Amino acid sequence: MFKNKNWRLAALAALLTLVAGCHGGHTQNSTDMRAVNAVIDAEPLDVLVDNDVKFGGLAFGATSPFSEFSSGGREVTLRSASNQAVFFDKNLNFGSGANYTLVIYGTRSAMSALQLTDDIVSPDTAPASGNFKIRAVGASADSGPVDVYVTQAADISNSPATIGSISFTSVSGYSESAAGSYRIVLTVTGTKDVLFQSAPQTFAAGSIYSLVVVPSGGGKLANALLLLQGQGGTGTLLANPSGRIKAVNAVPDSNGFNFKADGTMLLSNVPFGGSSSYVSLATGARTLQLEASNVPGTNVATLPLQVDPARDYTAVAVNSLAQAQLVTFADDNSLPATGFAKIRFANALASAPGADVLVNFASQVSGLAYKSASSYYTFAPSLTYTFTFATPGGITVLATLTPVEIDAGAVYTVYLVGTASAPQLRLVRDR
Repeated sequence: MFKNKNWRLAALAALLTLVAGCHGGHTQNSTDMRAVNAVIDAEPLDVLVDNDVKFGGLAFGATSPFSEFSSGGREVTLRSASNQAVFFDKNLNFGSGANYTLVIYGTRSAMSALQLTDDIVSPDTAPASGNFKIRAVGASADSGPVDVYVTQAADISNSPATIGSISFTSVSGYSESAAGSYRIVLTVTGTKDVLFQSAPQTFAAGSIYSLVVVPSGGGKLANALLLLQGQGGTGTLLANPSGRIKAVNAVPDSNGFNFKADGTMLLSNVPFGGSSSYVSLATGARTLQLEASNVPGTNVATLPLQVDPARDYTAVAVNSLAQAQLVTFADDNSLPATGFAKIRFANALASAPGADVLVNFASQVSGLAYKSASSYYTFAPSLTYTFTFATPGGITVLATLTPVEIDAGAVYTVYLVGTASAPQLRLVRDR
């Protein structure tokens, strides 16, 4: 009997030693890490630790499973999964027995990584009984600082922010609420200008979450990634249910146009040469409609448009009133390089099937087709730009706009509009 008791005590001591050497399900002197890809303009990425591929082909918005490796200082490399081009290579320190999420952020040309510690185990920081905790992580430079609402109400007009002013690369403290179903809403900090709103999400009692604000192809709007912390935790990309659209009227003999989608008014009485601000438009297959403001109810043009999450578009009315058409351009309102502006050029002049664009009398774009827009170009700010549209080869000047003020941090489109006898340029600031 005495020997049996000693055997049990020895076994219990060995078990306690094993538990003491573990944390979150892995052994001492090791760490567990998962990765999140929040780089909108990059191809799928490989994540390497000490030249060993831990996660291969991680696409934008995806969350990897956890991988265990030895703790301490480790070389972390981010590279293209397609051609092995290296975007990031740096030594990072990983604590013994810890869980981490590596948030990969930035752009393809300037990629970086943020280590998030996922462990909350002390009684002081774990959620109270029946509650959950959530924090926010800024991974979208284009959206600017955002306020986060975790709310059961669809209308936030009278609600305070749950987490305020999350800027790019910042990590908030935790906010605690009763478990249940909540919407996540992101707004421009200090305003009710909504950048993202999710469908109701279930937040479980005792769980801890990280909400990552991720960029979008359109630039201004955001998407969100909801991470459940802990080794069994998953990541869910919450796609924005809306895009944005603005209107430009390039029909010279019109009195003004109404722009509609699926029969619902978006923008009304946009005059010739005028451009609107952006308005929200639900994602999915939409039908754009154009009607003369003085003849409501009669469409003069229609156009199908697939609206992608968090994308920006411009709908342009072109041609003559008798033969009006709609065209759309996908807008890139992501921030330009620091200290610079982005500008593209659009040909909406029916009598100019092709046009060259000159900036300060130097060739910029050749043969810009009617009803098309160029790619974006980067320019330094100035008060004295001269923009010129000319016939192919620069033989005959169609229209010139000068002097033009261009501001750093802004995004513009220069439109060629008007008639064959009176072409003109319009500068539109999109951001």
